Amino acid sequence: MKPGKYFGVFLSVVFLLAGAYVLRESVRNSGQFSEEGVLLGALLSALALVAMSWSVRVHLNLKAFERHMKRR
Repeated sequence: MKPGKYFGVFLSVVFLLAGAYVLRESVRNSGQFSEEGVLLGALLSALALVAMSWSVRVHLNLKAFERHMKRR
C-alpha cells in the first residue's frame, strides 16, 4: 500500500471545501470584491474537479498495472 494512496481525494476535498466557502462568503457579503470572490471560488472548485479526475486516473492506471503484472 502506497503512503499517498488517497492524496488526490484529500486534495480534491480540500479544494472543494475552500471553493464552497469562498463562494458562500462572496455571495453573503456582496460588496466591492464579490466578483473576484466568485471567480476565486469557481477556480478552486475547478481545481477540485481536476484533482478528483487525477486521482481516478491514477487509481485506474494502478489497477491496469496490477492486472498486467498478474499476467506475466
